[in-house]
Amino acid sequence: MWYFNLAFTRLFDALVWPFRVWPAGGLLFVSVVAGVAMLLIFKVTSNQRAIRRTRDLIRAHMLAMRLFRDDAAVVVESQKKVLRTNLTYLRYAVVPIVFILPVVVLIMVQLNLRYGPAPARPGEAVVVKAVFEGALDEGATLAASPEVAVETPALRIPYEREADWRVRPLEAGTFELVLKSRGKDWGKKLVVGPPAVGRVSSRRVSGVWAQLMNPGERPLSSNLKAIEVKYPSRENKILGLRVHWIITFFVVSLVAAFALKGVFRTEV
Repeated sequence: MWYFNLAFTRLFDALVWPFRVWPAGGLLFVSVVAGVAMLLIFKVTSNQRAIRRTRDLIRAHMLAMRLFRDDAAVVVESQKKVLRTNLTYLRYAVVPIVFILPVVVLIMVQLNLRYGPAPARPGEAVVVKAVFEGALDEGATLAASPEVAVETPALRIPYEREADWRVRPLEAGTFELVLKSRGKDWGKKLVVGPPAVGRVSSRRVSGVWAQLMNPGERPLSSNLKAIEVKYPSRENKILGLRVHWIITFFVVSLVAAFALKGVFRTEV
C-alpha cells in the first residue's frame, strides 16, 4: 500500500506543482480534472443509449403534464410515469457511481493532504497523540530536536490506549518527533511554517485502510496504531472568500462535468 500511496502522491505533486505560488489554483485545477475524469468514467461504464432514452421519456411525460394540465387524470398518470422513469434512470446510474466513488475518495485524500491541515505556527503549541494497538505503554516518551520544545509529560488515557503531549515549535521548518516505546523509536514529521506550505500529513498510521486514508508518511508497524499531530485547519481563499476545500472540490468538479458533457458527448 505504501508504494501505491507514494506513486499517487507524487502524481498529485506534479499536478499542483505549477500552482505552488497560488495554492488555490491547484485546488481549482485538480477539481476540473476530477470533473472530467468522473465524466469519462460515467460515459465508459454506463449504458448511454438507455440513459438517453430514459431522459427523453422524462421530458415527454413532463411535456404531457404541461399540455394537458387541465386534465387531472393525464397529469396524475404522467407524474407516476415521471417517478417510475426517474427510478429507472437511477438504476442505470448505479453502476458508474460504483466506479466513480473510489476515484473520488483517492482524489479527496490527496487534496486533504494539501488543503486540509495547515502547518503549525512558530511559537504556538500543538498536541501530539499516540494511539497503541494493544495496551497503553506507560513508559512511552516523546523526544524532539532543539527547535521543538516538548512542554509536558505524557497525558495517559488508558481506556483509549492513548498518550498525549504538548509541543511548541520555536521556528519554521520540518522537524522529526520521536516516540520511544518498548525499545523502539517511531518518527513523525512536524511541519512548521506559513499556511502556503504544501503537503501536511497529520497522521502516521498502521493498517491497510488507514494507510490509504493517510498517505503522507510511511506506515507504522508493531504495537503502534497511530501518531497524530493536531494541526490547525487551513484557510483556503477562493475569489477572496474563505471556502472549505471540500465545498470547492464538489462545486467545481460538478460544474466542470456538466459544462463539458457536450464536448465529451456524454449523457448524464
